[in-house]
Amino acid sequence: MSNSKDIAEVEGSSHHQMVDIPPSQLQHHQELSGRYKRAAERNARLSNYQHQEQMEQQHDLPFRSYIESENIHIPPYQMDLNMEPEHCKIRSTTSSIKATPFGLFAFSLTAFCMGLYNIRAVNNVPANFMTGTALFMGGTGQVIAGLLEFSHGNTFGATAFLAYGLYWLSYSTFLIPTFGVAEAYANYPEEFETALGTYYLAWTIFTFLMWTLTWRSNLGSTLVFFFLGLAYLFASISSLGHLAQGGAVQKLSGATGLVASACACYSAMADLSNTDNSFYTLPMGQLGRR
Repeated sequence: MSNSKDIAEVEGSSHHQMVDIPPSQLQHHQELSGRYKRAAERNARLSNYQHQEQMEQQHDLPFRSYIESENIHIPPYQMDLNMEPEHCKIRSTTSSIKATPFGLFAFSLTAFCMGLYNIRAVNNVPANFMTGTALFMGGTGQVIAGLLEFSHGNTFGATAFLAYGLYWLSYSTFLIPTFGVAEAYANYPEEFETALGTYYLAWTIFTFLMWTLTWRSNLGSTLVFFFLGLAYLFASISSLGHLAQGGAVQKLSGATGLVASACACYSAMADLSNTDNSFYTLPMGQLGRR
């Protein structure tokens, strides 16, 4: 058993060893401690920055999205901001169903009928046979497709389908006697042709403007708007020039309208066909991007 003197000697020896640490080693130890402290501060700041960034991303969630954590679905406005982001997964609830093929078919079928009329495929057929197709398939059908495209966030598709759907609805007013459009010009046939040509000219300008917005999309869309613009252009020339009904220029309008109809039908089939429902797929001809 040691006495108090031995303990004092041990403590004195231990104290003597602490005092005798070389200054160079003590300085090195202090430098290491400072480095560790600065590294810990940097890591803390980085962790705080990453946490804030993840919280901002959660606040910027798109409309109609929700947080999926295990089997619990929480809308963004009910999300706990303290929830660990790595345990969450963002999944969109937007439906994958597209209205584009239907809208293209609605346009294609109506333009096909109009093209046959303009090239006078069958003689002595009044334009009134277009009324039902223009009202329901080309008009109402494309308006519905445009509204659906708006809900899916496709601004260009929605604009195109709504515009041309309303075009067919407005064109139907020329064919329906109740509206009295044709009757108002009964005694002024040349003025009626001028008014109709102005109407076609407006749609010519609009169509070529839309065409410029397809140059970086795909070949199918570009061809649809290009040939449709030509169809409107020839129709406006025929009406503004007071050319004979069923003449060469009007037949050119019908022919280019038929080509636009074929391109729209092809684009619709390319959009619909896949390995799940057919034995073939059709290329859209993606255009180069700069």
